[in-house]
Amino acid sequence: MKKMQVTIHKDGTQRIEVLGAEGKTCIEFTHGLEKRLGIPIGERELKPEYYETEAESEVERDLEAGR
Repeated sequence: MKKMQVTIHKDGTQRIEVLGAEGKTCIEFTHGLEKRLGIPIGERELKPEYYETEAESEVERDLEAGR
């Protein structure tokens, strides 16, 4: 399940972190909120999960489950 964690700092800057998403789905998930907050696209930090494909993630989950 995808979740979004939003932090608004005292200086007005924001940080959005996506949990439970792989690949480009995290960008699609936050796009509307980023647009409303006015977060410049160039200031995005991508986590390692961004570079994973959904197929790789499914294999990892299967391995962890012992399948």
